[in-house]
Amino acid sequence: MDEVLASCAFVLPCAYWATQVIDTVSTPYLDEVFHVRQAQHYCRGNYDIWDPKITTPPGLYVISSYLANVWPFSDFGCNLSGLRLQSTFLMMALWVLLGIVDRAKAQRSDKEFATNVLAHSRANIALFPPLFFFSTLYYTDVASTFSVLAFHHYFVSSHYNRVPTWRRTPILVGLGLLSLTFRQTNVFWIAVFPAVVTLAFEIDTGHQEAKMSMYQKSGGFGDGWTSITKTSWRFRVLFDPPVRDASLEDYGKTFVSMVACTLSSLTTPQRFLNVFDAMAPFIVLISSFIGFVVWNGGVVLGDKSNHVATLHLPQMLYIWPYIVFFSWPLVYSSLLVPPLAIVTKFTTLASLESMLLFRRRHFLPRVRLLVAAISIVLLVINFNTVIHPFTLADNRHYTFYVFRLLIRPRWMRYLAAPVYVICGWACIQSLGAAPSDVPAAEAVAAATKASQDEAISDALVFTKRNPKSLPLPDGEGPATTIFAMIWLGCTTLQLVTAPLVEPRYFILPWIFWRMHIPIRQRRPLPATGDRSTPRSLLSRFKRRYWDAYDHRLHLETMWLLAINAATGYIFLSWTFNWRQEPGQIQRFMW
Repeated sequence: MDEVLASCAFVLPCAYWATQVIDTVSTPYLDEVFHVRQAQHYCRGNYDIWDPKITTPPGLYVISSYLANVWPFSDFGCNLSGLRLQSTFLMMALWVLLGIVDRAKAQRSDKEFATNVLAHSRANIALFPPLFFFSTLYYTDVASTFSVLAFHHYFVSSHYNRVPTWRRTPILVGLGLLSLTFRQTNVFWIAVFPAVVTLAFEIDTGHQEAKMSMYQKSGGFGDGWTSITKTSWRFRVLFDPPVRDASLEDYGKTFVSMVACTLSSLTTPQRFLNVFDAMAPFIVLISSFIGFVVWNGGVVLGDKSNHVATLHLPQMLYIWPYIVFFSWPLVYSSLLVPPLAIVTKFTTLASLESMLLFRRRHFLPRVRLLVAAISIVLLVINFNTVIHPFTLADNRHYTFYVFRLLIRPRWMRYLAAPVYVICGWACIQSLGAAPSDVPAAEAVAAATKASQDEAISDALVFTKRNPKSLPLPDGEGPATTIFAMIWLGCTTLQLVTAPLVEPRYFILPWIFWRMHIPIRQRRPLPATGDRSTPRSLLSRFKRRYWDAYDHRLHLETMWLLAINAATGYIFLSWTFNWRQEPGQIQRFMW
């Protein structure tokens, strides 16, 4: 897809969606009632008025009041249409920001990134339905997401551009505090996430030869628990294998390695000061957030009785089918690995082994591990399922129908346990499973390699990365265990204390997952006249947009556009009424 087409795939639907909502929904809908009313108070300068039903800080309303004063038509700037258009413009700005992030990623990479592939990928991110839907409603989601991604971009770019600490720290703190004025849970992505990424970078200072020897199990080294602990302590190198080759034990070893490296760094005063200096902005942000919680008596500002922090572990179960539903074009290959690995055990189907383009040391989760995981999930479902009163009291949200299906009959919730486990496994593996860059014929030959040699080869590739690079995937190569653990940790911290399940709560975890999914760059096509060049139109189309291009992006675009079209049509056309609110039109939404 050319860059212009990728832009049209997002900009045109976004503009059309905005006009349709503004023309059709003439009054504030659902939470807009609170947000619009509060913004209009601020537009009039009534900053001492606060709606006790609003749970988030006033960052969105402050911006709206400022824009209303500089808007050419001030009355329009703070009416319903003007406020909704602010969300649309912020969504467009988010699209531009994603482009800036992509260009910066391409510039610091030693690989040749095709601009059309990057544009296509970011168009799909911007089309993410739970975010795209609110691009024309006056909610906090678009502004909140933009603020987090702006912080993340500056955090990464300032590291690679070697911005001096005295200038970098106040900017990071300022951007972080600004993000917190939109939504409190952003703290996990503007403070905890970069803090752990920075810590992993700062403590991994040893010679890469020691890490390579650890992967290769050279003399005196090894990948056992004791060996990794000693090597990490002595040489200050992190055990951080690529996700595609990592077993469950490897994640534990990565954690132990990180603890050993951290403690080793603390024994040297200069190293400790360097780590503290790098972590300073995130320490300030975390301290500010803790201070706010103490002062406020809780995380939410208003309606505290309905938003009490509650341990809600099933949130980390719901996220996996959520990701798979929206991103199955990126995950389906990982989901196909287990059945293909099973059927190729039969002689008559052995030829299908060449389809295992996502090769790993372990095609399938070990049976004992799978049984243990499902057992734990069943226990979590049985003892910690939380059904918030709002969930089953409002049939305007899709979650109402999902949970009604899950809890009636009761056994249905337990039947979903294997689905959670399989979807979770596929989502994590997709972080480390880039499409094969070799033609199918070469894939068959490559599949015959010993898995251990392949694992070592992959590990060596990642240990030779630029020692000045952050432990973040580059957008084409697989992620490593440390990134997967950081993402999982921040996602868990954000979700497990929220008693209410809403698709909007999963937006940031999905975006950080999606931004780091490996995307294959376009392979060069043979010159015109080459005998290998297909002659038929269909063959040329297949070669250009399927074989030489990451075809998953096309599937993803079509799927996301279909979801947005369906949910948009339902929202605008499938209206209904409540007997308790006669005359009020109700609509279905996320």
